[in-house]
Amino acid sequence: MVKLSMTYYLLTLPILSLIQHNSSKERIINYRGDDYKTTIDVETRFIGTYKGRKTGYLELRKDGTGTYKYDIFGYAPSTCKRQAIPIEWGFVLNEKGEIQKRKREYGFSYTILLKSTSETSFQGCRTPVMMDYILDKNGVLNVSSSDDWKK
Repeated sequence: MVKLSMTYYLLTLPILSLIQHNSSKERIINYRGDDYKTTIDVETRFIGTYKGRKTGYLELRKDGTGTYKYDIFGYAPSTCKRQAIPIEWGFVLNEKGEIQKRKREYGFSYTILLKSTSETSFQGCRTPVMMDYILDKNGVLNVSSSDDWKK
């Protein structure tokens, strides 16, 4: 009986650690009152900095953190610091647990949620979470919210 229990333990431990590993890469992000299941377990091609001709950029780090910096900050109340926004991010998962993507004329779009982790947030500090899209245009990755941010 002890031998069976030890065998069971040795066989299930790797499976449980795999499940725990995958779930640690998933997070729930609330956007406009709805909870979205997201993941940071993405292909390495999505990780890195997306930037264009101006000073703005989106940086996605492997650990699920990053930075969003507007090209032009725009209107904001005086209490809103005009600075880069530290974020947590996650690609939205569909009902099958796969990264949500849509076929487009140019390739695919992938839904991503960006959640501010500081007092500075999106749309002049009025929105703590922004939904955006990473666009795969024939192998070149772009950010939908910017006119020229590419990786």
